[in-house]
Amino acid sequence: MKKLVVLAWLFLAQITYADAPSWTQEQQAWGATAGTLLLADWATTRYATRHWEEGYYENNVLLGSHPGTDRVDLYFLIAIPAVYLAADAFPEHRTVILQIISGLELVAVGNNLRIGWKISF
Repeated sequence: MKKLVVLAWLFLAQITYADAPSWTQEQQAWGATAGTLLLADWATTRYATRHWEEGYYENNVLLGSHPGTDRVDLYFLIAIPAVYLAADAFPEHRTVILQIISGLELVAVGNNLRIGWKISF
């Protein structure tokens, strides 16, 4: 499963990189930040799927309180390219979109790490 996730991530990264030359250096930096944090959120949430019995629960209403690994994988395999496609589709708002996603993900990942979730696929 780990190899499938990595291959899917690499495939999606190639698709979302398609129009990156039109992005400014600042936008590319924010895009890399958002992508890194989304990947960290994915990894910590996958870790949590193996530890629900310890009293943890997911706050993302789209995932539900105790999603399985397949649901988490599907969510992030949709969410990650959706963020880049939205940023690419609205160049006048690209920086703000990526900053908002980065901020939200920073809070999510920070909380996940604070409560003991590991970055682990």
